[in-house]
Amino acid sequence: MKILFICGSLEPGCDGVGDYTRRLAGELIRQGNEVQIIALNDKNVTAVTYQVQEDDITSITCLRLPQNISWNYRMNEAGVFSDAFNPGWLSLQYVPFAFQDKGLPFGLARKLKNLATGKNWHIMFHELWLGMDKESSLKMKLWGRVQRLLIFRMLNELRPTRIHTQLQVYKSVLNNSKYKVSLLPLFSNIPQKDTIKRTTDSVYYTCVLFGGIHSGAPVKVFVNEFKEYCIEKKRTLRFIFVGRCGEALREWTSVLEDYRIPYYIAGECIAKEISDYLSEADLGISTTPFYLVEKSGTVAAMLSHSLPVLCVARSWTPHLSMNDIKIDSVICYKPDRLNELLSITTTFNKSFIDTQNVSASFIKDLI
Repeated sequence: MKILFICGSLEPGCDGVGDYTRRLAGELIRQGNEVQIIALNDKNVTAVTYQVQEDDITSITCLRLPQNISWNYRMNEAGVFSDAFNPGWLSLQYVPFAFQDKGLPFGLARKLKNLATGKNWHIMFHELWLGMDKESSLKMKLWGRVQRLLIFRMLNELRPTRIHTQLQVYKSVLNNSKYKVSLLPLFSNIPQKDTIKRTTDSVYYTCVLFGGIHSGAPVKVFVNEFKEYCIEKKRTLRFIFVGRCGEALREWTSVLEDYRIPYYIAGECIAKEISDYLSEADLGISTTPFYLVEKSGTVAAMLSHSLPVLCVARSWTPHLSMNDIKIDSVICYKPDRLNELLSITTTFNKSFIDTQNVSASFIKDLI
């Protein structure tokens, strides 16, 4: 099968969807498919760039089109690249902010439609629109309404043969709008050790936060309750922060300092070091709102390392019935129930987010 992926950017380590697309492409090539990638709105190059990128020693031919040149020029270059490859499928990896800084890519649907006629379109929705939750401000809801209109215009223009998303919430929203959507789980970008023998440290209870930290979590309440829990268990609570955590890191470290809880900021690390931290911790902490954890690469990495994950995040309640949405792989923190929550055994099949299995499911859905 010949597949042309289209995403926003392909700068390694700087764009989550770009990293995802590269890894998926690499695995698909290893499984016998022909795959190339176009980055339509790349912020990290200043000229049209043809290059070969690598995923696990697999070479992938890529075209990177810079943000600082006109869309007409970009689409002309993309058309020449696509025609030369002649794919059977074009797969759009969609995030609104990847194609326009304010997440409002007006005209994108028409540009993509003109890119290739008579081809099968596939769309992977990594994100939909702002303001989907009841807690959103009026500004976010109005902003999101425009994004929603642009998405539906794109669906009507491209008429994709297949649509995927990683989130049950997104699937329900699109299904309610009469679009047929399938789930494709997010795999981990951090290779794990072949065997992980997690042992309990009799002295420390280690929590790890990996990647960008979202603001608004009940940090003080959570840390205070966790400290009391560890005192009862006669263990010392400590935290490790891995990766680019962002400005909200200070919200956590200031609370930990107030409670005199030790912590270590590892910062950006190579994949093996990240894997070591995840393999040696007792608990992973996610600050992504609970109903959005299925699209979190850091959560996928924790789960792939057999690390139990506790979601400590702000409220995010979508405008739809949650009766059919079950997330059993991550525990949602609720104040005054920590002891009970940490005793829960999550139901998660680690092989489900293995890159090979996800890639095979992707191809199976396209056939």
